[in-house]
Amino acid sequence: MPSVSLDSAGLVKIPGVNHYEERLLFLLQLLRRPRTEITYITSEAIAPEVVDYAFDLVPSLPRAHARGRLTLLDCASREPIPLSAKVLRRPDLLARLRAAVHDPADAVLVTYNSTPVERELAVALGVPLFAADPDLAPLGSKTGSRELFTGAGVPVVEGLDGLRDTADVVAALAELRGRDAAMGTAMVKLNDSFGAGGNVLFSFAGAPSTGLADWVRRELPRRAVFASPPDTWEDYRAKLDSMGGVVERFVEGEETASPSAQVMLSPDGGVRLLTTHDQVLGGAEKQIFVGCTFPARAEYRMQVQELALRAGRALAARSVVGVCSIDFVSVRTGGQWHHHGLEVNLRMGGGTTPYFLLHSLVEGDYDPTTAQYRAPDGTPVAFYATDRLYQDAYRALAPADVIALLVDEGLQYRVRDRVGVAAYMLGALEIGRFGVVVIGPDTTSALADYRRLVSVVDEWAASRAARV
Repeated sequence: MPSVSLDSAGLVKIPGVNHYEERLLFLLQLLRRPRTEITYITSEAIAPEVVDYAFDLVPSLPRAHARGRLTLLDCASREPIPLSAKVLRRPDLLARLRAAVHDPADAVLVTYNSTPVERELAVALGVPLFAADPDLAPLGSKTGSRELFTGAGVPVVEGLDGLRDTADVVAALAELRGRDAAMGTAMVKLNDSFGAGGNVLFSFAGAPSTGLADWVRRELPRRAVFASPPDTWEDYRAKLDSMGGVVERFVEGEETASPSAQVMLSPDGGVRLLTTHDQVLGGAEKQIFVGCTFPARAEYRMQVQELALRAGRALAARSVVGVCSIDFVSVRTGGQWHHHGLEVNLRMGGGTTPYFLLHSLVEGDYDPTTAQYRAPDGTPVAFYATDRLYQDAYRALAPADVIALLVDEGLQYRVRDRVGVAAYMLGALEIGRFGVVVIGPDTTSALADYRRLVSVVDEWAASRAARV
């Protein structure tokens, strides 16, 4: 159930959001297990060539046998509401899903994220939900994340949390600046927000030495810079007064980085680290996730792994289940890196699909002694990934065109060499967008191959548009 369960206002801000539902097609690799059955439901039917390609990304999968154990269902709806809600109002689909569950004790509902709607669906189907209980959602809020990090011994950015409304935020901004007159910028974050959608930067340039709170109150509406526009102060303030937030120092230094980690939390309390990767951030304020490189940089990935495991154990102790991502902000001073826990995402993240596609193709495993992924023969493997290959000219391409391009140009993943490209979210080409995972022996070569790929796709798209 790859439902991106946000409010309608959040959903409409994500271009091609329905096609995010294709990202969980990596789960087809579970069909390697001969008795496993998968029922995969989406808002709209997935194009047959996209499904065929997803099968092709599992080299050891006996396709004919696996196809008989895969059921694809859809709601035939683009309405901007969560997929789970669409299913709940369709008795016919609920009946088909119940029929697919031969033994509730041997079934599980896998979701992208977890809200009361996903829990309601799990209860309606009589199967357990492999995701965080929605009652635990406060652990993934900005305030909850800071509290969890602190309790787990993970450093956090200087700031104040548990802020209830705009008045608290004004007071917190004034207090932060009062602690350090040299502070240039602070960040305001909504407690419950997706990605950078709730982040606002505030500059202290020209701030007075006295009457600071009054100055902040006057300046905040006109100085607020939204990390993920468009937005207005009036709308943002209403959300802030409703859900509260945190205020943090905007981290600056000789060099900054945004590493992240993913953990798999099992029902028995086990904590398994999947990745440590470096996030690639875009947008005018460099706050929007646009991709990632795996593994994270060698000089700090073991440190990030240890901090992520601390946070993961704290989540497991609170009975959190499923895939979670843990974001950090890191700053280098001299030769020393300092890492700060930034956010806990009680859901799959931007690095989840790339990691599992890597795992599907290479069939190796994560090595916690080096924080690298290793092929069965011990060779390290890396990737560069993004789901934001996004240009209007790409509308001229169909999924079959991209697949053909990869094959014709020799860019497709080659099992023997463990090098090449896997594409995903190909249905989003209708709006000029798709994703890729570029696999190579290290992140430098993967990034170089990605740039070559972009050049080739741009050429193809321009040529196709000219013919049309």
